[in-house]
Amino acid sequence: MAAMIGGRQVPLQRVPSGVPGLDTLLYGGFLEGDAVLVAGAPGTGKSTLGMQYLYEGITRYDEPGFFITFEEFPQQIYRDALNFGWDFRSLEEADKLKVLFTSPDLMYQDIKRHEGIFPEMIREIGARRVVVDSITHFQRLAANAGELREIIYSLINALKREGLTPLLLRELMEGEALGTVAEEYTADTVLYLTMDRIEGQRMRFLEILKSRGSRHVPAKSLFFIQEEGLEVVPPFQEAFFRYQEAISVGVPDIDAMLGGGIPYGALYLFEISPELHQEIFELNFIRETLGADDLYIELSANTTRAEKLLEQAQSYGMRDELQTGLTNDLLRIVHVAEAEDALTLPESEPDEEEPLPAFYHALEELDNVFQQTSPAHRGRLLLDVTRLFSADEALFYETLALVPDLLQRYRGVCLAFLNPEAVPADACERLRSEADGIVRLWTEGGYKYIQVAKTVNSVLTPVSTVVETNSPPYLKILHY
Repeated sequence: MAAMIGGRQVPLQRVPSGVPGLDTLLYGGFLEGDAVLVAGAPGTGKSTLGMQYLYEGITRYDEPGFFITFEEFPQQIYRDALNFGWDFRSLEEADKLKVLFTSPDLMYQDIKRHEGIFPEMIREIGARRVVVDSITHFQRLAANAGELREIIYSLINALKREGLTPLLLRELMEGEALGTVAEEYTADTVLYLTMDRIEGQRMRFLEILKSRGSRHVPAKSLFFIQEEGLEVVPPFQEAFFRYQEAISVGVPDIDAMLGGGIPYGALYLFEISPELHQEIFELNFIRETLGADDLYIELSANTTRAEKLLEQAQSYGMRDELQTGLTNDLLRIVHVAEAEDALTLPESEPDEEEPLPAFYHALEELDNVFQQTSPAHRGRLLLDVTRLFSADEALFYETLALVPDLLQRYRGVCLAFLNPEAVPADACERLRSEADGIVRLWTEGGYKYIQVAKTVNSVLTPVSTVVETNSPPYLKILHY
């Protein structure tokens, strides 16, 4: 990321936290000189995070640091750090670290007047990082909230003036909520540490509530305190690999989120709420299929499906493309209702002779269409499983049993659409288990959101925003 200075882009200087996973959420680390507030209840891991920030800064980035405590003697800090293999005493002897036990008023007066023992020690070791544990103690220096805010503001400015990137630890008392203390408004970045109960067990979570002037992922993330310190596990995952060959869904932004598109032989499920315009995704998929000279296939319980598609395409300036596809037999609609009325089993088994449901013949026709595909002209199947389930529940399950085998045999792909609110929960779960990929789209608070929840290459993305536009592909994804 870069900033515009004097009409040119200048890269922003980052200060890596050294905490695995946290710098991923911060797109590389804190901005140099930013005041970082780390808030949380007792026992959430604030002091450990602070010590790790200093240790990694010294040993990995050659940035000397300062640990200021108002509660614990240096010996206790040394002991706690050594539990993680961090030898603070040796770092002090090498003039890379200072651990100072002092009082809030003495530190504040020293740093405010730019002289005294604290500024002198900073310059002595060339400190670049500082941890203050904890600034909760500055409350007793203020008569009211306004005065406290002024004290914290002055403290942060003084630390920045010394060229430091400070971590200010803030202990939240029982019942105290974020958004009510002065530090949150004056800090540039706010990390919130919590302990939530998950299935009867307390788990630690970290959330970046703000990061002024810098991108960050505002997702509540699990973290663990391991033998080597904190490790944050972001609730998303980059692609394990990028596909050498994949089929586009027709929206480049979504292809990028998926790691390249839909791989051959895969069924990808789009869970989409009824408030979104599903036809945009369908028409983009059709346009991409026809543009690649592949065969578009759709199983439909609606005998007027082709006419409906042409009508929708007219609104998006795509009618001619679809009409050409229909004329050239590259756009194939397999209608369940147009299947033969019945077939009978062999005459040698008269007792078992009974009409077969019409959808069996539609599925047979679907297989015949796939037989007409080839490596040069793949089959791309679209299923609106919500409509199929509404038309015939048995059709839904028979289709679900047939399609994965077809895709594997003929190396095609399937894009399926599901409205989870319109299909029973057990059917939704069955479909999700069969799907190779899952993309969720929903509306909330007047906005549209998208998240990739499952893919063949293990992609799991943060929540992003979907914006409809007036030009192809009529969708834009806004990432945090």
